[in-house]
Amino acid sequence: MSARQPLPNWVTIVLMPVLNVLLAFVIGGLAVAIIGENPLDAMWALFYGAFGTGMGWGFTLHYATNFIFTGLAVAIAFKAGMFNIGGE
Repeated sequence: MSARQPLPNWVTIVLMPVLNVLLAFVIGGLAVAIIGENPLDAMWALFYGAFGTGMGWGFTLHYATNFIFTGLAVAIAFKAGMFNIGGE
């Protein structure tokens, strides 16, 4: 039995995040279609609400800032070899 080879960097840095986002859109589109609405209209409303106006950009940045700083705090602890359970 041969040892597993690690994945190339482009797979973990580019391909996996893109596939995850596409899968999330497909699952979300299926959920919207199940309730009887048009998934493309729902995605357009999602993007327009987040980026279509100056107020949308402001709210997007306002709420994303909390997630960004929480991710940075957890990443610092993880790099130090610690486990941070209080990232909320």
